[in-house]
Amino acid sequence: MKQKIGSLLLFAGLVFLCSCSKKEKKETELTPTNALEQYSGVMIKAKRRAEGMTELLPLKQLIDSFRAQEGRNPSSLQELVEKGYTQEIPRPPAGKHYVYDPNTGSVTLQ
Repeated sequence: MKQKIGSLLLFAGLVFLCSCSKKEKKETELTPTNALEQYSGVMIKAKRRAEGMTELLPLKQLIDSFRAQEGRNPSSLQELVEKGYTQEIPRPPAGKHYVYDPNTGSVTLQ
């Protein structure tokens, strides 16, 4: 008898946990009531990413030019200025900074 009650309680607990996780998923599903909000969120993220790429593209081109002419990656972004590839390093967007890896020549925004 105790085994049946224990099994029944275990089964009820599993059903309860499974039903709770489904409710959480419904909140993130696309519905007519939250479609505009989710679309806005996606568009804001896409805009930020595009702005970051706009800032990085000229800097990546400078690094590529340096590599083509010097046969190596610049040791720092400041070396681009020192060697005359640019007058100054473009400023990153507010609240961001450039992360440059001289080994790979890659630059990112963080």
